[in-house]
Amino acid sequence: MTLSLISTNLDPVSVDRTIINGAYQGMSSWLSQNFTELILPTHTLDNAPDLDVIMVPGGAGSRNINGTQPHVDWLRTRFDDPELSYMMSVCTGASLLARTGKIAGKNATTNKAAFNWVKTVEHAEDVNWIAKARWVVDGNLWTSSGVSAGTDMTLGWINHVYGRNESERIRIGMEWNALDQTDDPFAEIYGLS
Repeated sequence: MTLSLISTNLDPVSVDRTIINGAYQGMSSWLSQNFTELILPTHTLDNAPDLDVIMVPGGAGSRNINGTQPHVDWLRTRFDDPELSYMMSVCTGASLLARTGKIAGKNATTNKAAFNWVKTVEHAEDVNWIAKARWVVDGNLWTSSGVSAGTDMTLGWINHVYGRNESERIRIGMEWNALDQTDDPFAEIYGLS
């Protein structure tokens, strides 16, 4: 398996919330300016290889509707690739998938703190949003709620594709206490039905 990190260009991508244009008010105050990391893309949207699996991250940057439009357009075209076996999202990455219009009629979930916002993005009204779920599987579409639920979803996917022995080997190596996809107390905490 090869990991490809894809962006609009090959410049380092900062995860520093203080520099994300379009992030909603107050988001930048969550993190110190001295605490960040840079991700180095391996490909651009224009030269990305054929992919078996696409995992769309969420986070503050997903709220930048204009800035993420090139990614949404790219994802829309990738949904129809015959090479693509799975489309996955973590957290508010589901908002980008909804905006493609390609998950209309499908079950999906997203971060509970951002659940109501995600339901406002373009085409989101056509998605069957599941509030009480750590992750949701609908055919080859896998979506998770918060970031730690994304780890649980990924372990569930590894179990689905490679078997329980492999997913358990990885989980134990991580010393991770995985939760079932329906074990979601956060829907109630955020008042979601």
